[in-house]
Amino acid sequence: MKKLSILIISFTFVLLSTFAHSAQELEIINGDHWTTSSLEQKRSFLFGIGNMLEIEQAMAGDDYEMMRGRSIVPVLLEGLSGISIADLVVQLDNYYAEHPQQMERSVIEVLYLEMAKPNLKN
Repeated sequence: MKKLSILIISFTFVLLSTFAHSAQELEIINGDHWTTSSLEQKRSFLFGIGNMLEIEQAMAGDDYEMMRGRSIVPVLLEGLSGISIADLVVQLDNYYAEHPQQMERSVIEVLYLEMAKPNLKN
């Protein structure tokens, strides 16, 4: 459990240091942030989200099914299953390039509504 806590803290610091503009201001990452980020920053962001999703699933244990309809975790885990980080970067790059009027949409919103949810099996 101690290793899991250290892992969570480490990824949190990576995400904060990668995308935070200052210690007082933490922003939700949107298309403006995404399109001006380096490939390394984009990959780090997605790895962090992926790790947090896996941790949430593991912590839910037998209660995982109860998360449906109450959490974005099952939708993201199942809807993005089998898609590589490299492919997610390309898909997000393409999304924001094709929808320049939607730069204010958060990356997590695009991942959820435009990529994961349409891939779910009903």
